[in-house]
Formats: sequence, C-alpha cells, structure tokens
Amino acid sequence: MAELPVILRKPIGSDAPLPDWRANVGEPLALELAPPPDSEERSLLVLSWNVWIGRGDLAGLFRAIRGGAYAGAGFPAGLPLVALVQEAYRADETVRATSNGCSARDFSSRGGHERQIAAIARRLALDLRYAPSMRNGSERSDRGNAILSSLPLEDAAAVELPFGMQRRVAVSATVRIAGRKLRLTSAHLDPRGARARDLLGIAGRRAQVRSLLESMHNADGIPRLLGADLNLARQRREPAFRALVEAGFVTGIPAREPGWGHTYHRLPRLLLDWLMVSGSDGISRMEVQRLDEHPRDTGRYVFGSDHHPLLARIDLDPDAGVVHA
Repeated sequence: MAELPVILRKPIGSDAPLPDWRANVGEPLALELAPPPDSEERSLLVLSWNVWIGRGDLAGLFRAIRGGAYAGAGFPAGLPLVALVQEAYRADETVRATSNGCSARDFSSRGGHERQIAAIARRLALDLRYAPSMRNGSERSDRGNAILSSLPLEDAAAVELPFGMQRRVAVSATVRIAGRKLRLTSAHLDPRGARARDLLGIAGRRAQVRSLLESMHNADGIPRLLGADLNLARQRREPAFRALVEAGFVTGIPAREPGWGHTYHRLPRLLLDWLMVSGSDGISRMEVQRLDEHPRDTGRYVFGSDHHPLLARIDLDPDAGVVHA
C-alpha cells in the first residue's frame, strides 16, 4: 500500500505555531491508480502548475496534453505525463471539522468536488502523492503540493520547510522511464514574510530553499526535477534563486533563459514559477515552455488559474547507463 511519510521540523523561535498549523490539516494522501507502463518511451512530459486552490482545470489540461493538443509545439500525444502541482485542493473527513485559526485567510470555494486532487487522480487513473500545507480558512478543506503521474510513483516523501508566513510542505517522488530514475519535487514558497524586518519574505525563502536543497541531496546521482512557485519578489536577483543555480539547477538542457516575462497572470505580472533540473546524467535534452490559453495571453485567468502552467519535454540519452531495480 502506498504511503507518504512527512518529515516534520522541530519548532524553534518563530516556528512556534507549527503544531497548530499541522493539527488544522488532514492526512497526507497516496493513491496508486496508474496502470503499468505499456511502452519503453525515452521521453517524458512534466507539467508544473499552481492551480490556485483547485480553480485551475488540471484534469482538462492533462487530457489536452495527453491528447496531442500541444504536439505542434513539441509535446506529442501518448508520452508519459507527470504533473507537479502547487495549491492542490482537498476536502475530506481527515480535515478537522472546525478551524483552530492557523490557516490561510484568502479562500473561497470554486469548482466543487471535481476539482479535488483525489477526484482528478481517480478520474484520470493516475498515481497521486499529496501533502497538505495549510487549511483553507474555516472550510473543512486544505491545500498543498502534489504529484500526479501516469507512471508509478516510488519512494515518495514530504518535507516541512522552515516556517515564515504560512506552513509549507514540499513533496518528492521517483519515476522510472526506459530503465532510468528521475526524482521529482513539487514545492511552493512563502510570498512574503511575517515579520517587519522581512516583509518581502526574502530571508524566509532563502531558508526554505536551503532546507529544500538539503532534502533533495543528490547522493545517488540521478537527475532532480523541481517544479515550484518560488514567489520571488526580486525575481532572479533573490538569494533563494541564486542558491538553486549554485546547486546546479538549470532551466533546460542545454540551459537557456525563459522566453517569457511572467508566469503570474494577474497584476503585477511576475516570473514566479519555475521548472528546473539538476544533474543531467542520462538526459540528452530538456525544453520548457509556458502554456497560454489565448495566443495573445489575454483574459483574466489561464485555464482557470492565476498562474501559467509550465510544460517540459525530457528526452533521455539512449547511450546512457540504465538504473536497474
């Protein structure tokens, strides 16, 4: 039976409220629904998206990608597909009936049951690992990071990041494709700080990235993919982003700068979302594109969310060594 262990931090200093934030969310969720792979594809599609507490039409976009809607952009139908999801929405009986006050304030119900992350996994027959970060106000629901996959997910784990403004929990899991392993992580950092001396949250995000990098330590040498809403107030000048670059994370193979100026669709338009890889052994190419609902990037939202999705195609090197079970 699938499990999702959560590594918790010992509350110190400003982390004192952490036990109350933990008590206000439901249990981690692990579902094994993906059928066994029926081909030996050497390419994988990875989607990273902040779905705005379930408002984004994740199921619809997943179907569109799998059906070849973006084949002309280099993302053909039929390839294995993994989604690294931020602000996934969940409501079930594991969430306590009443709130203790430690929760997100900005929430209104949208989409209903069909936008719940578990319902999407069941509808599309996908493996799921979901770890809640925080409760949605007084409603009996929570939000957090998730991984959805058409390939079986292995060795899943979640790690609680240093507390700043709100509780944050990143989720990681491993997939195998063409005999190779890839480690995937979905994360979401604080948008701002809780203290006057760190109102923009710069110091808090730096601490969260350091903790994230420690949890992603690459002792086995397999590639690490990070899909994250980094909430960078100062964009690529922030210490948090520089720490990722110094740790070897790049935005593609070969490395290239994003060709888009923003991923947060509302005002002010900011470049908040990233899909990066560290350790290219076995990967011959990785190309990331931003998905737009409208050709001219108009409209209030993007597929229902206030963030653009990022989609990557990863091609494996057929001459690289195979990692055996």
